[in-house]
Amino acid sequence: MFILLLVLLCVPVGYGFVSIDKPSALKYVWLFAAILLLIAAFGLITRLYRPHIASDIATTTYQGRPATEIRYSMVTFAILIALVGCASAMAVLATLDYASADGVGGKPVVVVLCGLASLFMLSFFWLMAVGQLRRGRVVLTQQGIYQRGFTFTSFLPWESFVTVGAAYNGRPEVLAVAYRNAPWEKRQFGRPWRIDRLPPVPMIEIDLIFFALDASLVYHLVRFYVENPVARAELGTEASLERARVGAFS
Repeated sequence: MFILLLVLLCVPVGYGFVSIDKPSALKYVWLFAAILLLIAAFGLITRLYRPHIASDIATTTYQGRPATEIRYSMVTFAILIALVGCASAMAVLATLDYASADGVGGKPVVVVLCGLASLFMLSFFWLMAVGQLRRGRVVLTQQGIYQRGFTFTSFLPWESFVTVGAAYNGRPEVLAVAYRNAPWEKRQFGRPWRIDRLPPVPMIEIDLIFFALDASLVYHLVRFYVENPVARAELGTEASLERARVGAFS
């Protein structure tokens, strides 16, 4: 509610700048309002109302073999992109405005600072272009569980898992915990944008706020295939999707 009040406050503030003959400030007010709305939307769909999109569980391939994937929410990722886009626009516009302004004390310093901020924000889209930052997914493969976070990859074979549990660390999570000496294939990238990080010990840590799926479904789906080796043969087939649809985990 507080954020919405700030957004409404942007309307008189914006037109106030126009009334004092500073219309160039209006674009910053609207971009700031957009950022506030996006923050509110992100909080709404990750904390209060998490939609259930069944198609986010689908068949795929991993290393040429059939697999079943659980995709991160496209809506959440799109909001994140829009949020960074608005912030990038503010930084770039500020750089251009200060660079072209006359008689501004300390202008070179301000231009440099705004330029550095622009480079930082735009690096987000560069990382997307080169594939280091992307929509995540958890892939249940014939060999094990592969996780592609926003800025990391992680893989653990089935035989390395000890247990699967539900946890709450300020937000709900599914933890597929492995032996400490498990053969863990991992890679962290995405500097300076490390939106998510690898866990400190071998495990697949699934942060459920990034999924448009029922938390209980993700938990039971992962746990079922960890505990039932024979059923893994159906991964990558319609049978695994049907199991998720009807909740056949017993």
